[in-house]
Parts: sequence; structure tokens; C-alpha cells
Amino acid sequence: MTDRVTDREYDVIVVGSGTCGATLARELARRHKKVLILEQGQDHTLRETFSSMAAVTKEYSVGKDLKAATAVTVGGSTSLYFGVCKLPTAETYASLGIDLSAEVAEAKRELPVAELPDQFLSPQSLVLRKSAAELGYKFKKNLMLVDQSKCDSGRYEYDARWKAKSYVEEAVDFGATLITQAAVTRVLIEDGRAVGVEYKHKQGFMRTKLCTARGKRIVLSTGALATPKLLIDCGIKNIGDRGFFCKPAYMVCGTVPGLQATDTFVGNQDIELGKGFSLGDGAMSSLLFKLVMLANLKWRYLFSFSKMLSMGILIYDSMGGEVGKDGSFRKQLTAAELQKLQDAEQIAIEILKNAGARNIFRTKLMAGIPGGTIRIKEHVDENLQTDISHLYVCDHSLMSDVMITPTFTLICLAKRLAKHLSASLQPSQARSAPALKVVARAS
Repeated sequence: MTDRVTDREYDVIVVGSGTCGATLARELARRHKKVLILEQGQDHTLRETFSSMAAVTKEYSVGKDLKAATAVTVGGSTSLYFGVCKLPTAETYASLGIDLSAEVAEAKRELPVAELPDQFLSPQSLVLRKSAAELGYKFKKNLMLVDQSKCDSGRYEYDARWKAKSYVEEAVDFGATLITQAAVTRVLIEDGRAVGVEYKHKQGFMRTKLCTARGKRIVLSTGALATPKLLIDCGIKNIGDRGFFCKPAYMVCGTVPGLQATDTFVGNQDIELGKGFSLGDGAMSSLLFKLVMLANLKWRYLFSFSKMLSMGILIYDSMGGEVGKDGSFRKQLTAAELQKLQDAEQIAIEILKNAGARNIFRTKLMAGIPGGTIRIKEHVDENLQTDISHLYVCDHSLMSDVMITPTFTLICLAKRLAKHLSASLQPSQARSAPALKVVARAS
């Protein structure tokens, strides 16, 4: 899927091939625009194996003892995400300052958005639901970006989750150019207008070539952990000046003899407690379980998947911390937020114990991808253009609603931007010459 840049100027250069970048490239290529996609990672074949997950996963520090994980590959973090889909709400539109209802309707027609029926629920999920109900807590099913037709009789399939890579492949089929292992280092600006990018193209094990590409429009979709630094380097002020949110989370687990757990989709149901935190069904696939146990040095439980019952604890943290000029993220959770985690953990332990769980333990705290660093109508306008003409932003940096999962909303944002860019690139209609008046002259 990788091609070389030619000397031609592209209509749009899309930096990054995650959710937004992939959607933009697909939508623009379908409209016959000349699109260049620059992706820092490689074009990995995505599989749920130890080697595949390790090859694409990269961790970033976002605070003391707090790390976020993302994927550096074609398709970005959708190679690792759970597929949970919480649709944008009126509050989402208000926080963004734009209405995405038209794009939401369009995306819902295209994507496999639905709750999973009970036949998809694993034995451990059913045990958790029953235990929670006995204690007065109600699990609610989440919408999932899962193609149920790929799951024989409700069986878990990694390939059933929607992934942005499929949109990249469609974009290339429509004529877009994809270059992998291309790390953009700066945006090229002339007379206050973005005209291209400079990037390091890795060629072989040790060799890197510095390249440039020129385009009529430049869109930064490098992700929330990389876009702020590129904008800071462009001279755009106040990036991340109010900090960020990152939805810290961890899991509480315990063993239930005779449980007979099976592979399933993480997060397909949760309990919203309305106090700034939620409890999720921590049931997962056996491979993901082993990865979690290894990452937390829980060697004794490495082969205990069949009897493990797990709950996820997530808090909706407030904006805080800072983004450094070097693009680094630093945040300290407040005492109130730490208390929310403890409160949620006690409820999770109560539910697990009621289900018969023993040997209860917790995993380490992890952060989600930071959001809220770039604001619409402040850092970018309603069309997502910065103060630098022809330079746009479309990725998780713009997410302003901590309560929703980002993927579906990001697809809608990208669809909206694609419409704007396509219209702005249309050649202006030549004015038709006014009709000549015929004046009869007397002979």
C-alpha cells in the first residue's frame, strides 16, 4: 500500500491514518481529490497475537505513574481499541460548538453500530450482571462498532471490530497515496499559508531520508499525543493551556472456581453511577487477559483466564495538568478524583465478592488518550482551520466531551471536514459573459 511522493502538488495532505485521517482520506479520495496520507507507523497486518500487539503498541507518559497507550500503525489506535460506541449527544455538540447531526446519520448508515445481543455475552459477563442486579446496580449494554455477521453464533472475533485501516485501504483503492514510516517534523509555511510538510522517511533499518511534500490543504490528524507539538512549533498560542482530560482507569479482578470464562468484547456493558465514574464489564479475550497480567506482573494468574472475573473502573476527570512546549503531557489527579476511584473500587469489590470471587486484586492505573487540548472557535474555527491559512486539525485533540467514547464522533468530525475541504477545492465557476444587446439602427 506504500507509494512514493511525486513532484506533483496534492489537493490534501493528511498527516496520520487513524480514525480521522483514514476517514478524511476515504471521503476526499471518493470525491476524486488528490490525497497524500503520511503515516509514522508501518502497514502491519492486524492480528490479535502477542507479536502483532507488541509491534504496534506505544506508551506515553501523561503524568507521574500515569501512562497512555496508543498504536503506531496504519489505522492507528483502532487496532487496539475495544469498539465501544457512545454516540455524541446535545452536550457533545454544545461543548464542540458545532452540530454533527447530519454526519451522525450518515455514519450510522455506514457503520455496524448496535448493541450485542445476549448470545454474545460470555459466562463471566452474565455472572457479573446477575451479581450487580442482586445488589441494586444495573448493567446497561453499550452500542458497539462490531460487525456481528463476522461472529458465528455470537463467538468473539477480533476482525469483527471496525478499524480505520479499512478506510485507508478504500482511500488507496480510490487513488490516494499512502507513505508509511513517514514521521512529519514540521509544517511548511509561506506568507502565512501552509503549503506542505517536512517528514523523515525511514528507509531500511538504519537509513532515514528527509523529504518534503506540498499540498493545497494540510490536515494534522497525528493524534492527541503528537498534534499539539506540531501546532506549538507553528507558533500557535495557548495549546493545552487548560490542561487535558484522560479518563484514568484500572481493573479489579478475582477468581471464581468453575466459571469457564470465554473470549468476548471488552466494555459491551457498564454501570453509569452518575457520580463522575462508571463501572464496566471487564470480560475480555484470553490473549488480552494474558497481556494485562504480564503488564501488571501478575504471573500467578497468567493461566487463570477461565476462572477470572473482572470489572473496569473509569473516572471522568476534569481538565487539568499542562502540555509543555516540547509536547509533553503532565497531570496529577486531584484528591477528589482519587477518592472517586476508591469509591468505585469498593463497589466493584462488593459485586465481585457477591459473585463468589476470591483472591481479589487490582491492576495499575492507566490513562486514556488525552483530550481537550485544542478548542474549536479558539485554536481552530468551525471548519477546523487554524489561524494559519490552509492548515487544519482533525483528531482526538479536539474532543471536548469526557463522557463519550471518541471513535464515532471523530468519524463524524472528519466527514464534516471532508465536505468543507472538497467544496473549498472546487474550481471557481467562470462568470458567463453578459448577453449582448442588439440595437437596431436606422439606415
